[in-house]
Amino acid sequence: MDFFVIDTVGDTGNRGRVDFPTVPKLPKPYVSVFDGTIPVSAVEVKKEEEQSEDDDDDDFGGLPPPGESITKILTTPVDDMSLIVDYKKQSQNVRAFRADTRASKSKGRSTNQGITQKNELNQTDVNAEMKSAVLTPSIEKKDNIARLGMSEAALRKLNRAERQKTKGKDWFDMAAPEVTPELKNELDLIRMRSVLDPKKVYGRVEKRSTPKYFEIGTVLESPLDHFNERGLKKTKKQSLVDDLMADAEFQKFNKRKYAEALEKRKKKAYHKVVLKMKKDKKKKK
Repeated sequence: MDFFVIDTVGDTGNRGRVDFPTVPKLPKPYVSVFDGTIPVSAVEVKKEEEQSEDDDDDDFGGLPPPGESITKILTTPVDDMSLIVDYKKQSQNVRAFRADTRASKSKGRSTNQGITQKNELNQTDVNAEMKSAVLTPSIEKKDNIARLGMSEAALRKLNRAERQKTKGKDWFDMAAPEVTPELKNELDLIRMRSVLDPKKVYGRVEKRSTPKYFEIGTVLESPLDHFNERGLKKTKKQSLVDDLMADAEFQKFNKRKYAEALEKRKKKAYHKVVLKMKKDKKKKK
């Protein structure tokens, strides 16, 4: 049994021709050869790009480029000077620019809120700025520069110390004065005023200790004292202690009371000695 059949005659229908499938042709390779010349179109495009870049670089904000004189700009009035505004780099007159920056007076919503005639973007009121720059006698009361560099804890401690200097607004900011020896004598004299004159009765002193907050006033003299006490003003003393030391009757009364106090103290001391001797005798027995 044969498995393979070999055709030795071939295809007689094509008259002895053999057809092969068509193969698409590849494009011809392009090889660019630089001959040292540049096309005219490329040169024109390059010149236009360089010119546009030069225009952008030469923007000096309305000032002339370096090397040119600026005398023309200095002599030109401000209202006639042209400015470059907005992103479109369009120049327009200063008056028109001011009109655009002012607030709109229409009933609708303003596009430039917060911009008024007094607050112009292109003008500074030098006189108003100089008024605030003038030093006044009360300049040190406006801002305490020493507090600017202090921490919060230091500020709280300082404020607490400041509050302790006065009693508070309910007491009309009564101050706590420094107690000097002269002031201490005045306070002791007021506390012991009931001893000065036995015929006068005073109320009981509430506190034995010296109060922290107090004030001492001055008695205003009557206009009639100018005639009634003429020649006595020079003899008046500045404090209560000085007046008492200059009073002869008070000196006499004070000496008598002092002698009586010594006698009482002696009697009391003798009585203590007698009691002590009796106790010692009892212990010996």
